[in-house]
Amino acid sequence: MTTADTLLLRCRDAARIHGNGPTARAAVNSATCEVHAGDRISITGPSGSGKSTLLHLMADVEQPTAGEISWPGLPRVPAHGQVGVVLQGPTLVPALSVAENAALPLVLAGVPRERAHLRALHCLAVVAAAELAHKMPAELSGGQARHVAIARTLATSPRLILADDPTGDLDGATGRRVIDVLFAAADEAGAALVVTTRDPAVAGRLRKRWAMHDGRLHLSPRPPAPARAAPKAPVLSLPEADAESTAQYVVRKLPEVTLAFWIMKIAATTLGETAGDLFAQTLRLGYFLTTIALFLMFVVTLLVQLRAKHYNPFFYWPVIVSTSMVGTTVSDFMNRDASSRYLAKGTTALGWGPQGLGLGYPTGAAILVSLLIAIFAAWKATGQTFVIRDIVTFRGEALFWSAILVSNTLGTSMGDFLSDSSGLGYAGSALLITGVLLVLVALIRVPFVPNVVLFWIAFVLTRPLGATAGDFLTKPTAKGGLDLGTVGSSAVLLAILFALMAYGHFRDRARDGEVHGKIPRTVA
Repeated sequence: MTTADTLLLRCRDAARIHGNGPTARAAVNSATCEVHAGDRISITGPSGSGKSTLLHLMADVEQPTAGEISWPGLPRVPAHGQVGVVLQGPTLVPALSVAENAALPLVLAGVPRERAHLRALHCLAVVAAAELAHKMPAELSGGQARHVAIARTLATSPRLILADDPTGDLDGATGRRVIDVLFAAADEAGAALVVTTRDPAVAGRLRKRWAMHDGRLHLSPRPPAPARAAPKAPVLSLPEADAESTAQYVVRKLPEVTLAFWIMKIAATTLGETAGDLFAQTLRLGYFLTTIALFLMFVVTLLVQLRAKHYNPFFYWPVIVSTSMVGTTVSDFMNRDASSRYLAKGTTALGWGPQGLGLGYPTGAAILVSLLIAIFAAWKATGQTFVIRDIVTFRGEALFWSAILVSNTLGTSMGDFLSDSSGLGYAGSALLITGVLLVLVALIRVPFVPNVVLFWIAFVLTRPLGATAGDFLTKPTAKGGLDLGTVGSSAVLLAILFALMAYGHFRDRARDGEVHGKIPRTVA
């Protein structure tokens, strides 16, 4: 356990001499110092004074030619991630995305890629760079690239962070933000921070000030100014990044897309169909009143999901169900009317208010498709990612749920059209949609077809699959259904979905425990 008194690093007469004989030059000459947990230290000096070489010795990147450097407060050698280094100049791998760069030290250490990816997103949010996750290094400004480099250093949860002149090639305002980020990263990791700099303003922000001149280290060469409190807020901002990239949206808020995800999605949308019909038709509340009531339910479940700090199936899937239920009644209200074609035999009205707009399936679908395209266009314009596992901002999650609500409504219209008007019937419609979904699965391995496009097409299509499956369960046998009723079908589907949510919850907890047991404590 690290305390404020823990000695992390000790240099005793450490020297680094380059060359031999008369041409030998001492880059560092007999440096003696100590770094304790919680230290904030600046090392000033002109170019060529030995600052960078001393930092390399501290990081175990270079070996001293004389003297000794030790890390008594670290249980393992620094090369295993307990000392993080932010070097000068470009250090990102050009062929990797920002998220891949931030996760690289974890991947190289053998951490599972999914765990490394989530940790990288967390670190990017801490340094206010979450929305850069899918950019390539060539697309970044100098300040943004430095933020990403700091996130990569933070990924291994180092005990000591060493930054080599991190603001030397940046303008004043950008440099101040980089120092803010370094403080935030050190606070997040609980790490000591040592910064080499030629800028007195940067040095003035750190509590201890050392200086180097001609390879010699001078501790406290002048009385330090009163210590300035390091910024505590983990929420930082970049002009190039959205201010909503906060640490609270960095932990995974949405589920991993696996086979279990799709099974739960179909179960949830089928439940949405049967439950929506239960309220609107079986209980005869009507489409208008039911839509209002279910939309309020959607708002409540959505607020719970948005306020959550991490993915919880008991928060996420109720929103999917509520969007499916709202989608069912909104679709019915848009497309249907009070004619006998849509009402049960002997029924003349459903609830209070208008019975429906009677737009018909083609018109209703056109409106919903246009609305969904508008949402995706706005989503694209904001620069947010469409990859579900990488949505880490409030704005991104809000756009995601807007698209879900509209796509579920559109899916209901598609399912009802196939079941009622296409002549395929419930079973035939379900088989048709299943066949299309299987084609999408086959296209996953086609290089020029983006997987994110396939995901959203499949996401929309699972709603009409749920709609036709729900109708197949509830409609009379005379119409080709099983006549199980909306109450019984909804109860069975709710039990199945609850069991799947519980299974997923306990599986995630068990897997997290297993992974934490495998990952070094400084990474977890």
